[in-house]
This record gives sequence, C-alpha cells and structure tokens, in this order.
Amino acid sequence: MIIAHRRLRFLFVFVAVFGMTLPILGCARVIAADTISAIDYQQAVAARVREIADEVLPSVVSIEAIGALQADGEVRQDAPTSGLVLDQEGHVLASSWVTRGPSASIIVTLGDGKRFPARVIAEDKHRELVLLKIQPKEVVLQPVELEPAQENSAPAIGATMLAIARYGESIAPMVSTGVLSAVDRLDGTAVQSDVRISPVFYGGPLLDLNGKIVGVLIPAVGENGAEDPTEWYDSGIAFAVPADVIAKKLERLREGETIRAGLLGLVVGGSDPYAPGTTLATVRKRSPADKAGLQTGDQLLQVGGKMVRHQQEVKLALGRFDAGEDVTIEYQRDGETKTTTATLAETIEPLRPQYLGIESRESRITAVLPGSPADGMLQVGDEVKSLDKMPVQDDDTLRQRMWSADPKTPLLIEFTREVDDKVQQQSKEILPASLSGTLDRLQLDSHLNKLAVPLAIEDETWESSEIRLPDVSNQALLWHPPVDAKLPGEEGSDAISEVAPTALAVCLLPPSRRDLAAQLKPWRKLCQEHRVAMLLIASDNDQRWQLAEIDAISKLTVASIKQSGAETHAVSVISLGVMAAGSSRDSDAADKAPAGPADSMALAISLSTDNIFHGVAIPASTNPPGIRLRRDAPMRLLRVLMTTGTDTELPPWSETLERLGCPLQTAKEVERIALIRWCRSLFIY
Repeated sequence: MIIAHRRLRFLFVFVAVFGMTLPILGCARVIAADTISAIDYQQAVAARVREIADEVLPSVVSIEAIGALQADGEVRQDAPTSGLVLDQEGHVLASSWVTRGPSASIIVTLGDGKRFPARVIAEDKHRELVLLKIQPKEVVLQPVELEPAQENSAPAIGATMLAIARYGESIAPMVSTGVLSAVDRLDGTAVQSDVRISPVFYGGPLLDLNGKIVGVLIPAVGENGAEDPTEWYDSGIAFAVPADVIAKKLERLREGETIRAGLLGLVVGGSDPYAPGTTLATVRKRSPADKAGLQTGDQLLQVGGKMVRHQQEVKLALGRFDAGEDVTIEYQRDGETKTTTATLAETIEPLRPQYLGIESRESRITAVLPGSPADGMLQVGDEVKSLDKMPVQDDDTLRQRMWSADPKTPLLIEFTREVDDKVQQQSKEILPASLSGTLDRLQLDSHLNKLAVPLAIEDETWESSEIRLPDVSNQALLWHPPVDAKLPGEEGSDAISEVAPTALAVCLLPPSRRDLAAQLKPWRKLCQEHRVAMLLIASDNDQRWQLAEIDAISKLTVASIKQSGAETHAVSVISLGVMAAGSSRDSDAADKAPAGPADSMALAISLSTDNIFHGVAIPASTNPPGIRLRRDAPMRLLRVLMTTGTDTELPPWSETLERLGCPLQTAKEVERIALIRWCRSLFIY
C-alpha cells in the first residue's frame, strides 16, 4: 500500500492506559513488561496509533450528502461522514448515514482533495451499510482488504481499538481510541467499543493495534434506543459491523442486491430471554419455520450450527443470517432428534393477536368476559388441557399461543369440567376474536363483577412505599397491597383462599410534576378497588424525560413487581396524556396533562424492553421516539390503548405498531376508572 500524509495536519489521539505490564503489539520497539512505565506505555501506544493511521488513511474518504431533504421539505445540512475504498474500480463502503434521506447528490472526497460524485449501488439494511461507486478515471486508489474470519483471529474483549475518519472539506484526519467492550451486539450483527465517535466516523474503520480492520462503524443505537444516533456521540458506546461479515456480503452488494434481515417466524416459550429452555411456544402460520415443518412444542438444539440453550442464544444465532439465506435447524420432538432447513423471509404477515375472553390461574378458568368468544362456551372452574391437540403447560404458553392464533381458524379447546361432582373431559371449537378495536366492545365493568375470586379484602391495608435503588436517581412511589394477602375462610375453619392476582400500572409523570404523594392521591381508592398497584415515576430532570432513563424505569418496575406481588404479564405503562384527549367530564381533572415527553417515554419503554410491559396507554398525539425496534423473536406481547379525542384518525406511525403485532385498542377518551379497568384487562386472553 502506498503511504500518504506522513505528516498529519490534524491528528486527535485519545490514549487510554490499561496497565503497565502488557507489551505493545506491533510497535517498532518492544518494551519489556518488567521495565515499562506509564509514560513509556503512552508513548508506545501513541506511536503505534500514528503508524496505523498513516497506513490506513489513504483508504479513508470523506462523504457528503448534498441537498438532503427533511420530512418538511427543507434542505437538511448533514454532517459529513467517512467511507472506505474497497477496490480500484471505485467501490466505496459507507454507512447508512449517507442515505438516511433523499439527496441531490453524494460527493466522495479522497485524501488528496479530489472530489467525485458517487451513486448508490446497494444497501445492507440489516447492518446499516451502503455500497457506493465513483469513477476514479486516472486516479490510483488505495483500497483496503476486508479479510474473512480465521480461527482465533478475533481480538479479545478489552483489546485496544482505534477509529479513523476524515473531516469535511479540509479532509483532516481524526483518530479516537478505546477498547473492544462487547461482541454479538444488536442481535448478533455488531461489535461494541468505547471509542468516542461522532457522525464523522460512521463508515470509517475500527482497527486493533496490529493494524487489522476489526469492523466498520455504523450509526446504530443500542436496545434502549435514542432519538438520533448522534445522541450517542461521546457516550463511550460505538458499534461496528465485523469486517469478516462484510467480506462475505460484498459480492452480493457489488451485484446490486439489497440485503435485509431474515425472519423465521417462531417464538421460544417464556418471558425471560435468558432462562433455560428452547421449547417453541408458537410457530407462525405460513412462515419459514412453518414451511420447514417446525411445530409448537419442538425443542431447538442448534440453529445455523450454533448450540442454543435459551431464547437469547436463538436470537443471536439467527441474527447472523439475512433474508433469502438457508438456516439449518436441529430440534427434538417426542424424544427424537430431527434436522430441517428453513429459508429466511424478508417479511412475514403481521400478527393479528386474538383472544378467547378468559382469565385463568394455573390453566383453571377464573373468569369469562361477557360477550367474548368464550362466553357461553367455557365457564369458571374449567381446566384447559390442550389447544389444538397441543398440551397447555402453563398460563404463559396459553397466552402466547392465543396471541398468534389464526383469526380465521376455530381453536379446538380440550378441558375438564366438574359436573355433578364428577370430572368430565370435554372439547369445543371456538373462533377467537381480534384484540384490536374499540375499547367499549370489551365489557370490562360487567367482567369485574363476575370474577370467581374477590378483588379486595375488607379492611385490607394498602401501603405507599418509596422505591429506591442505588444506581437510580429517579423518584418513585408505589401504592400496593400486602404481598401475602389472603381471604379468611368461614368462621371456625382454617381454610383460606387467595384473592385475585394483582396488576401493576407504571405511570410516568410529566417532568414538571414532582410531588408524587399528591399525584397518587386521586388514584388510591380506584387502584385498591380494582387490585391494580400503581408505581409513579418522576423524570430525573424537571424539564424533560430522556431515553437514557429507560434502564432506570425498567429497574424500578422489576423492583415494584416484587414489592407488590403483581403478575408479570399484567404490567402496563401509562402517561397522563392518555386522559387529556377528548372532553373532560371528570370533576377532578387535576391529574390530567396534555401530550408531552412522558407519552413518548411510555411508548419508548414499552417497545424497547423484552416483555416487561404488556400494555401501554398513550394519546394519539404522542410524538413517536426514535428507537431501535428488534425483529422476530421474542414475540412482543404488547397491547396499546390509544385515545384519539374527537379526531378518530390514528397517527401514521401507528401502522408500525400493527406491523409489530401490537393490537391497537382505541377510545375517544378515558377517565381514571376506565383506564384502571383497562390495566386490569391484561389478565384477559
């Protein structure tokens, strides 16, 4: 490779000292571990960083999108970004930053200042990469080579990394250093480092101290998301697509093929992605998994040659594959090990979540919703044994299978019923109904009057508890029943029976509302009457909610589930803006608030966590947050209550929720009592 720019006009080097006993690999001189000093270490790292930058910079280019348009039609001034020259023909690898909106032209500037218009050849939408093409004419380019994976060639966690970029019209070199902090991030598609980067670095290389390109930096955000990838600038979190993975995709990109994530269409049972077990709770109809012969109840053993032991490992194994690629799957059915091959699809028909209209505990029905498909077919006390000939092992499995039921196919329900003191085996075919629709069609008030167990105990004392966690600064107040609440048996008897299970509503307050006890007061009686514990959370800042608080909200919620004894599948997140839509008939409307940051945060937390929340209540005027939405497994069991006011039109972004399989339940307005009853309705499936 021809070396250019020996004297770097601007070279910003951030040196991290990780110890004084490690030799510096690849340095011009080797420093003995027993004599190295901190100064020697820093100087050696800095010298090696400059050497690597000198070697790679001729292949790093600056890229500008000219005349990019915003959604409002105005011209957007995008920050320049970087790219890598791949060959003498003029192929340049960049990030999706350059194509995130339509633009008049894309300009590539080489290290010597020569500028060339570029055209988009193909995109890898799965990995946020773009392949550009310039016409270099008489210019001799300095390409890099992205090497396929070799055994034991991957850098270790903690290895020193450096990112290289070029900045703007001056094409000034920029360098930032850090360490490799994680692999298999973003559903198995990226590595993570703590180098400090800005959009200038997107499309640029991430290298180790041997000068090997580890990956290409991309504008991706983590699971908790961000309004914009630039918000993660200087956060110590940077993602890069591994170079060996890119090497495998280059031929397809050069041929102009758009690469997308592949979907399989199966759901591993259980709500904890790290809990042992890979038994399939659901296989989507007409999905690649269904076509490959997989069935509910199968236990996955290997996916794509990778052993899988829990839900998260299944997701990571699938994340390496794209739409159109074949995945070999080894599974066990009835004690026999089998193998099949599935061709991943680009899209799968969205879920249309269904319901029967029952509540159950340990598969025994405790309530039937009036006017529901189960009304008149099933009754309190029935014990569900199987669904379409597949045994029902627990309530979670039954709930997951109902969520993905075919809306046009009756379900064969096998159950036992006690008749004249005898247990009978019975079966009925019931056509389920869609969970989506107007809220008033669910007769929730009548339903609560027919529960087989009481919602409240006379003289039961509920408590207000501050929830404090050592790493969370948000104020949080929980209103909850005693966890061990029991209903005393008849006088003279020692028998006791349990009360109805507890739901939990997590209310995110507007930033200006800081008095949690005052905010809780109008909810206390309603919550106790309906057995819905309530957790009020205030924003850390009195001006706004920030997406960085998602982790804090999750931790506070998990702690409150334990404190209140709430069922994990009946946890919802609500904002007061959901009650602001429509008229205000309630005599006490002090707890209402117009749509604002709390609404966006409620939607963000519900979508960016794996089934911690099973319901979210927001107004249709909510401003949708910018978050990374994960696809395929695990299934997102999330119901959305959306109030519209007098305008019955739903916002355009609601279509995304439907594509994710989230049922939309709508109302012109809701008052406190209707909202609490909806939170309680998460027990119905």
